[in-house]
Amino acid sequence: MHYDAGENQAWGETLRQLRYKARWYGSSLHKADRWYPSTKRCSRCGQVKEEMPLEERVFHCEGCGLVADRDLNAARNLAEWPGVARTLETPVEGGVQSTAKPLIQPPSESGTISLGRGPWRRM
Repeated sequence: MHYDAGENQAWGETLRQLRYKARWYGSSLHKADRWYPSTKRCSRCGQVKEEMPLEERVFHCEGCGLVADRDLNAARNLAEWPGVARTLETPVEGGVQSTAKPLIQPPSESGTISLGRGPWRRM
């Protein structure tokens, strides 16, 4: 496969922006292994299919019967990928305390909303 310098620079800039935005919002960016079978692995039971051609848009698991959109199944697998730390819930005495921050926070002043840490004005 041939890559030109412009393509490499574009991907490098995209990665730089993703890292910047992740830090801005207090998130983290994780890179899954290139060969992790996120598309071919069942997000319910973990069974891995031998083949999953790109034109096959619906995932069908022969193990547990799950039927899901191919991309949704892959997204679920990546969300549970071992390299990603899950910190949405923290055990506390007598129950579970959520540590997740709401995506959209209540307005702090008229006409202003806050998404994570960055305020934007409504147009």
